[in-house]
Amino acid sequence: MQQAQLMRASFEARLSRRIERASRVRLQQFIPMHWFAAAASECATMYVDGLFYGAISVSQAYVEALSRYLSEHHHLNVLKSVEERCQLLHRKKIISAAACDSALTIFSDRNDFHHLNRDVVQDFVKLEERALACVNHLHTIEADVFAFSVVEAGRVTPKNPDYWPSGGDGLILVNLRHL
Repeated sequence: MQQAQLMRASFEARLSRRIERASRVRLQQFIPMHWFAAAASECATMYVDGLFYGAISVSQAYVEALSRYLSEHHHLNVLKSVEERCQLLHRKKIISAAACDSALTIFSDRNDFHHLNRDVVQDFVKLEERALACVNHLHTIEADVFAFSVVEAGRVTPKNPDYWPSGGDGLILVNLRHL
C-alpha cells in the first residue's frame, strides 16, 4: 500500500508539468501500423513524461527507420547516410522540403545522443527544448508523409494509401495516437 501511495504522490506532483508539456506537442492522430509505429508514438509520450533523452534518441531512430522504409518502398538505393537518404527522398519529391529539413534537424546531433558523447546536452532546460523540437519536427514529417483526411463518419482516407498496410475490404491498419 505504501508503494502505491508514493507512486500516486509522485504522479500528482508532476502532473501540472506533464499537462503543460502536452499542450505544446503537435501530434499526428494516425500513422500507419508499421514496425516503427509504436516507437514513433512513444516519442511524444516520453517528452510529456519528462524523459527527454529517450524522446530525442527515439526520434532520431524513427527518422532513420522511416527514411529506410521510404527508400525501400520506392526502390531507391538505401544509402548508409541518413542525411543523404533524406536529401535523395526530397530530390525525388517523395518528401517535402519541410519534411527533409525536419529530418535533418532531428538527426543533426544523433551521434552525441546515440553514443552519449561528452558533448551531449546535459542542461535540463535545453534538453526539454531539444526534445520538444524533435517531437514537433516528427509531426512535420508525418503530416507530409502520412497525410490523411477524415471523411464520412470518421473514415480515414490516406493521401498515399500505399504507405498504409491494408486491413482488407477497404480498411487500413492504423496506430491511433493520443497523449
